[in-house]
Amino acid sequence: MKTILLAVSLAALVLPARAADKARPAAKAAPITATFYITDVKCSSCASSIDESLRKLPTVTKIEDLSENTGFAVITFDPAVVSHHQVAQAVFAAAPVHGDPYLATLKFSIADYAKGDNAAKVDAVIAKNKSEVRIELKNKAKGEFLLSFEPLRVDGAKKGPQGWTLEQFRSAIQEPAPKGLGLTFSLASEK
Repeated sequence: MKTILLAVSLAALVLPARAADKARPAAKAAPITATFYITDVKCSSCASSIDESLRKLPTVTKIEDLSENTGFAVITFDPAVVSHHQVAQAVFAAAPVHGDPYLATLKFSIADYAKGDNAAKVDAVIAKNKSEVRIELKNKAKGEFLLSFEPLRVDGAKKGPQGWTLEQFRSAIQEPAPKGLGLTFSLASEK
């Protein structure tokens, strides 16, 4: 009888633990580091205001090179929890020290943009994202672009990253046909 009670007691401890293991979500994506180019950072107080706003986001673990001298910040965060759009929104939400809001942008390039009908295909992908981002062609021959963010519209029913996500955009450009265009996409980085 003691053996049966011991076995039942152990099962009562082990089975819920195994069920909890199965209920745990899959491992989070590894944190990424991205360079955001930020306007109107005129002094160390501006940089402090932006830093404070960014640190309110979950999973932002590092903010480097943000100063009035650089014009950019290198930010580390988990894209499975926070989108690039949310990072840009946090920059915009920072209290402006000199009256002008701070704007965060991304720079990227698409190899072979100017070849054949690639420009028309990429422009079609860009058009699908126009409600969340504005993408300006800076150099057609090199396929260089500047991406700025529209105000973030939060979907309260959605879990995870909100707004525009780089991964969806990158997939539409990089994935081989028929899912994507099969072109090389590179996000500009200062690291």
